[in-house]
Amino acid sequence: MKVELLPALTDNYMYLLIDEDTKEAAIVDPVEPQKVVDAVKKHGVKLKTVLTTHHHWDHAGGNEKLVKLMPGLTVYGGDDRVGALTQKVTHYNTFKVGSLNVKCLSTPCHTRGHICYFVTKENSTEPPAVFTGKTYLTYDEVF
Repeated sequence: MKVELLPALTDNYMYLLIDEDTKEAAIVDPVEPQKVVDAVKKHGVKLKTVLTTHHHWDHAGGNEKLVKLMPGLTVYGGDDRVGALTQKVTHYNTFKVGSLNVKCLSTPCHTRGHICYFVTKENSTEPPAVFTGKTYLTYDEVF
């Protein structure tokens, strides 16, 4: 598993998650779609999945444009307000990105539908990864 940090806006990050065995990839919170397209080309991977932590514009704001640029993407999220959502998830839903296992964790700290994504690779010594969005902010800070 490889994770590339992609700086976004002035204070955010997007994460390109790559299964090095299958060359399949996912992008987490693609607020700047052109940067995502450029990173996908740079790594020579097939982007199939969008993992959206929450519906706020600085995380999900690029979903609709990215889907237009790269048709056929599956867009995961825990809230109907997530742009271009194709697969609504809840606590402990699981799916794969290539051979990587993704587990959804409902974390309604920052927004009601906030989801963290816990990613592991079976039979691997690689450490897992977790993508959290802004779970450090609580309901009363920004809802």
